[in-house]
Amino acid sequence: MAEQKHERLVERFKANLASADPSLEHLQTHISHVFLTGPWAYKIKKPMNFGFLDFSSLDRRRHFCLEELRLNTRLAPDLYDGVLGIDAEGRLLDDLEGAEEYVIRMQRFDQADRLDNVAGRAGLDEALVNRIADRIAEFHSRAAAADPTSRFGEPETVWAPMEQNLEQIAPFVETDEDHERLDRLDRLSRAAFEAARPAIDRRKHAGHVRECHGDMHLANMALQGDDVTIFDGIEFNDDFRWTDTANDLAFALMDLHKRRLVAAARQLLDRYLEISGDYEALPTLPFYQGYRAAVRAKIALLGLRDDMTPDEREAAWADFRDYVDLACTFFEPRQGEIFITMGASGSGKSLASRELVLARGAVRVRSDAERLRLFSDPAERYAPFATDQTYARLEEIARLGAASGWPMAMDATFLERARRDRFERLADELGVPYTILFIECDNEQLLEYLRERRAHGSDISEADEQVLEHQLQKLEPLTPDEAKHCLRLKCDAPFGPQIAERLD
Repeated sequence: MAEQKHERLVERFKANLASADPSLEHLQTHISHVFLTGPWAYKIKKPMNFGFLDFSSLDRRRHFCLEELRLNTRLAPDLYDGVLGIDAEGRLLDDLEGAEEYVIRMQRFDQADRLDNVAGRAGLDEALVNRIADRIAEFHSRAAAADPTSRFGEPETVWAPMEQNLEQIAPFVETDEDHERLDRLDRLSRAAFEAARPAIDRRKHAGHVRECHGDMHLANMALQGDDVTIFDGIEFNDDFRWTDTANDLAFALMDLHKRRLVAAARQLLDRYLEISGDYEALPTLPFYQGYRAAVRAKIALLGLRDDMTPDEREAAWADFRDYVDLACTFFEPRQGEIFITMGASGSGKSLASRELVLARGAVRVRSDAERLRLFSDPAERYAPFATDQTYARLEEIARLGAASGWPMAMDATFLERARRDRFERLADELGVPYTILFIECDNEQLLEYLRERRAHGSDISEADEQVLEHQLQKLEPLTPDEAKHCLRLKCDAPFGPQIAERLD
């Protein structure tokens, strides 16, 4: 009865809006109605109870409307207008007391500017991906941290929704093929979680569990002018919102992979990690990306409705299977790799390592960025002890990433043999491939590139001609043993084709 009353009220509200605006658009998800009219978008929560979400009572819908307003004004303050009431005749009320239903009013924006639609038309260019990464990293840096004594972010709390996904998917599955698919998802997700468990626990106690967005994918992002606005975060489940920032980021990464925007996903991760310095997230990201894909697989089935056409139902099942297969890809164990660059400042090390990011999904770690993060005082930044600590941090990150199955691209000069030897020994210890990207560039070219870079002023490197001269004096040639691991690159030719030809 309550659901029928709710639907009648929604229909009256819709009719009132349509009488004033015949061009009214009505969109639906599995948990809400959205009406687009004039300058406004109105969102009404459906009286659903999925266990992980409970909007079944009017009081709960009021509470969660107000929570949605509170939480989403953190990232989209200009988008959310307020919470209004609806009376028995489907008319808007300014006063929430005595309302028969509640609605969130938002500023309407052109749906063509939603980033899933932008990506569908033309993909995502580098500048836009960087803006997304910057927005997410800035939000995570200021989001409230969870109480260390709370359940949020504990390994058992992290695993519970994944187990719930498996339980809630199971009743829908009918074919032998889908049962096998679900069994594989179950087996791989459990193994991936156990591999990530120690890092999950460490990150909880290191303060990385925060009040995040919780639903960060392209359909919840939009271009508004030059800014990226992120909206429609999770309000209905504390465990989904109070989570590791790596879990929050993982949804955006997974979504880009699902849309076959793999290069954009790799660039987003590269930018986010360089800004945040949160390389300790690497051991958890494969599990969290797989978990996020499993969530979307479940949502595809929860969205099944009796009034769907056969084609719509088949599309939902195809979406479910694609997401499960993608989740399993993330959950599958991988072997790490270690790449180091070798070359003086200005030779193109960062460009070469970026090609590894885009072509092989490598995690690039730039010594210039880590040096700046470690030493805020320019007077000590290039002292011998600072250089030693910077390389020690690079080694720490390389160990963490490669042991977790990531290709690691360590972007530094590596002019001294002793520094190269440490990374070769690390690769031997971990049992992963080791490659030196040696960038060959004569002194005149180096000077020219360095001057161009400094004139442009957009790079974080602080090297000048004096630094370059000092580096060239320190350069220790590769030994015959090192040459076996070496990939030589010409600095005056595009790095991408050179790397592809030699690594494939």
